[in-house]
Parts: sequence; C-alpha cells; structure tokens
Amino acid sequence: MSIRNGNKKGCFFAVLMTIMFVSLAGTTCYANEVTGPGTDLKTGNAASANGVSIYVSKRAKTLSLKQNGVLIGEYPASIGASSSDGNKKVEGDMRTPSGQFYVCTRNDKSVAYLALGLSYPGIEDAKRGYEEGIITQEQRDQIINANLGGQQPPWETALGGAIEIHGCRVPDGTTHGCVAVDNAVMDVLWSYCNVGVSVTIGP
Repeated sequence: MSIRNGNKKGCFFAVLMTIMFVSLAGTTCYANEVTGPGTDLKTGNAASANGVSIYVSKRAKTLSLKQNGVLIGEYPASIGASSSDGNKKVEGDMRTPSGQFYVCTRNDKSVAYLALGLSYPGIEDAKRGYEEGIITQEQRDQIINANLGGQQPPWETALGGAIEIHGCRVPDGTTHGCVAVDNAVMDVLWSYCNVGVSVTIGP
C-alpha cells in the first residue's frame, strides 16, 4: 500500500513539474517584484562585495562574473525584448537599462528561481526622468538618496524598476527588461554575490 501511494505521489509531482516547465517555456520569463532578504540592508551593514563584479554585454548577450579582476565565468544571458531600441526610459518599454548599478536585494523566493535585484533607477536616470517630466522632484530625490545610501531605490515610479538578474532563462528568449541566466548559473552568482556587488550593463 505504501509503495502504491509513493508511486502516485511521484507521478503527481512529475506531472506538476512538466506543466510548470511547459508554462515557463512558452512565455517571457521574469521575476516578480517581491523583494527578498537583503532589502533592508544599508551600505554600512551590507556584507562585503569581496572584490566581486558583474558585467552584462547587451550586444553579446553574455554575463561575466569576476573576482578581484579574475574571470570566474562567462555565461549566456537573455535581455529585454526591445533593448536594441536604446536605453531603458520608462516602465513597460521592455528594455534592459545600461549603466553602473549594484545588487540591492537578494530574493530567494522569486518565481524565476533566484534573483539579484539591481539599483535601477540610478542617479542619472532620476535626473533625466525629472528633467523630462516623467517623475516628480520628490521621486527624483528619493531615488538619488537611495543610491547614495546603497539602498534599493523606488521601483514603482514611471521610470520602472524591479530590474533583476534571475534564473529561468529561455534559450533565444527575451525578458521584460531583466537579465535572465540559466538556473545553474544563478546558483554560482548566488554563492558569489552579496548585496553591494557592482553590476555594469553595457554594449
């Protein structure tokens, strides 16, 4: 009796996993906006970056992980569907932002396996957004102050937010603006990347 029940449970789990895989494979994969551990860490209390840095090439669609200038690995990555149209401007434009950011959250409860939240919008994004009338002066100041303090900037303004490096990469797929990598790669990034790690997104 116990063996039969075990088989039934095993079959049910296999079917459930198959349904989840098919569902993810047919859609753009991106992490949800629920922040995980690390959100409340300030610069002074954040774990050391340990010389770790990340570079994302939007043209090559790769992510490079380094420690103290030594390349640990270079991995395929998916980016925003409309990134070739230019830099990210507003929420919903399907573009991955370019610039210098830092890991501001670590989310181990992401719908896209694991996720490292990035400090977009940055200071220059805030200044541009205010000058172009996209955000208010108060929102500009909140974004600037958060960046200066090493915190998570507001993610709910018209500039967009919740830009993350996360798992569930679909080969030859795109995202809504995040950077997606394979889950095995995300395991590596998770082991190296504390809050505060530098992330550069460029050509």
